[in-house]
Amino acid sequence: MKNHRLTLHRVKALMPKHYTLQWVSYDENLDDHLDLIQRCMQRRNRDPLVEAAWEWYSDAEWSSIRTAIEELKQACFEEGFTDRQINRLFGHYEDEIIQEIRERDDSDVLATLVAHTDTVPVRVEMISNYDCINSHWFESQNGYRYDESYFGDMIDALHLNPRNVAGIFRQHGIKCVGEFPDIPERNGKEQVLYEDFLQEVRNSCCGANLLTYIARIDLRALYDADFALDKIVIPKGNVCGLFSSLYGGGSVMDMRLPQDVVLDLKITDNRGYRLTLDHEECSVKRVYGVLDSFFGTPLKIIPNPQSIGEITNRLS
Repeated sequence: MKNHRLTLHRVKALMPKHYTLQWVSYDENLDDHLDLIQRCMQRRNRDPLVEAAWEWYSDAEWSSIRTAIEELKQACFEEGFTDRQINRLFGHYEDEIIQEIRERDDSDVLATLVAHTDTVPVRVEMISNYDCINSHWFESQNGYRYDESYFGDMIDALHLNPRNVAGIFRQHGIKCVGEFPDIPERNGKEQVLYEDFLQEVRNSCCGANLLTYIARIDLRALYDADFALDKIVIPKGNVCGLFSSLYGGGSVMDMRLPQDVVLDLKITDNRGYRLTLDHEECSVKRVYGVLDSFFGTPLKIIPNPQSIGEITNRLS
């Protein structure tokens, strides 16, 4: 039997370089936890998911730690140390040993859950000082107005020439009132076709509609950005339209984008764009009865250098 002193340094030397303390099954994902993802988006960090993962996997982690400790004790015994030496040291340095095991943990359950999760349908809604646009029947009673209206803000957001909008609406017998200025620099740079815009507005069937872009989002990209998004790109070929999550209705959702559209998610003075998961009771997916493929190509996240630095600092 070896006659030497057992130290914490010696115990650490017997540890493997890495431990895997938590495992995620191949069929485990976040598909049924979109409410947690929405909370992360609202808080602009991954903390709600981190807290949830701790609740889900803490028992498994602790079981792995206890197993690792027993294996360490066995390794010490095989090195020639007595049970009395081993129990005394492990009793005295239990917290330090557990901490060392955790520091060598190479498992990342959140990253694995994220990787197992499908792309998620999302909506990007235009927020305006003028609240919303109502049904075509309601709006057309007094006529569509460009100035000081959600309708006018939609025209600006879609980079349409107001004069052209009024022209095509009047051609179809739809009343337009007030000034609709000519903004020729928008010609040829419109986000949607004027005919599609007319169809969308004319088929609006309920109140409290918002201009809504739809897409899917890769949860891995969202996770890597720590849920702090400033600018996104809605890809060419995706669609936008009028939708009301309040009333569970809208229009045909068929204004197809001829080019990529960059949207700034910051809301200033009640103007801007709001990104939300399309998962509540009155969602586009449920109201229209569509598959995820209806939401088109996943959106792109434009990295903010300042945000990347903040994320790095938080996670280091």
